[in-house]
Amino acid sequence: MTEMRSSPFARVLVALGALGALAGCAPTTTYRHSAFVPAVRPIPFDGRTVEPGQLRVEGTVTGSGVGTNLDPQVGDTAALVPQWTLEGSAMIGVSRNIEIGLRAAYADYAWAQESAVGTQPVPGGPASWGVGPEIHLSFPLDHEKHFALGFAGNLVYYQVPYSEWKLAGTDPITGVPVCSTGDPSCVNGYTPVDSGSEGHLVYNLGVYPSYAFGPHGEYGHIVGLVAVTSGFRNDGFSNQPNGNSTVDSVGPIWMLGGGYGFSYRWLRVSALVYKPMTDSSSPIDYGPGGMLTFGVQTDLFKVDESD
Repeated sequence: MTEMRSSPFARVLVALGALGALAGCAPTTTYRHSAFVPAVRPIPFDGRTVEPGQLRVEGTVTGSGVGTNLDPQVGDTAALVPQWTLEGSAMIGVSRNIEIGLRAAYADYAWAQESAVGTQPVPGGPASWGVGPEIHLSFPLDHEKHFALGFAGNLVYYQVPYSEWKLAGTDPITGVPVCSTGDPSCVNGYTPVDSGSEGHLVYNLGVYPSYAFGPHGEYGHIVGLVAVTSGFRNDGFSNQPNGNSTVDSVGPIWMLGGGYGFSYRWLRVSALVYKPMTDSSSPIDYGPGGMLTFGVQTDLFKVDESD
C-alpha cells in the first residue's frame, strides 16, 4: 500500500485532483442569489394510451445531469438542480385515443447539484415539488397498430425555494472575504439575507412516435421523443440587492431521446433516455438523463364503443 501511494502514477492523480479543485472561480460580488429549481426532463410517456375506461397509475425515477459553469461571470445563473426526481401520475382513458390525469413531482434537497461554481445553498434545505394536469394522445397509423403517433402535454405548478446572500466583508490585509466572528451561517464569505419559496409554472410538450413488435404488440414497442419545455435562470452573481427571488423562466428548451415500453395484463414498464439541447452558453447547461417507469393498469368503468 505504501508503494502505491508514493508511486509516480499516484502522485499524478493527486496533482490532477488538486488542479480540479482550483479550476473553478466565482466572482466576488456583493450579492449572490440561489434557487433549487426542477430538472429539465420530458414527460415519462411511452407513446401508447390505455383502453377507454382504464386507469393507469405510474411511478417514475429520473436521473438528470448538469454541466457546472467553472468560470461564472457577473449576472450568470447560479442554481441547484436535482440529480434525482421522483414522479407519480394517475391517468384515465376517456376514449380510444385520449387519457387525462394528474402528475406530481418531488426532489429532495440532498439530491441537489450546482449549476455553477460558487452557488450558494438554500437555508433549511427545502425540497422542490410540483403538481399539475396532464394529457396523453395516441393515434395508430396502420391497421395492425404497429406504428402509432403519441402526444403528451402538461402544465405543472412548482414550488421553487430560493435564497439571497450578502458579502460579509474582506480582510483589510489579504482582501479575502471573511464573515463575522462566530457566525455559523457564513458560507463562502457570505451570510444569508433572505430566503423563501415561490410558485412557477412549467410547460412540457412532446411527440412520441412508436413501433410495436409482434402480431399484437405483445413484445413491447420502441418509442422516439421530441419534446420542448421551459427552464430557469437567475441573477446568481450580482452587485445589486434584490430582497427576494431573482428566479425567472427561460425557454423553449428542446429535448431529443428514445426508449422502450412494455405492457402485460396489468403491468406497464418503460424506459427513456434524453438529451436537452443546451450548452455552456445556456443559463443552465442541462446534461443527458434517463427515466424508468413502473405502473399498473386496471378497468375502472365500462365504455360503450359500439359506434
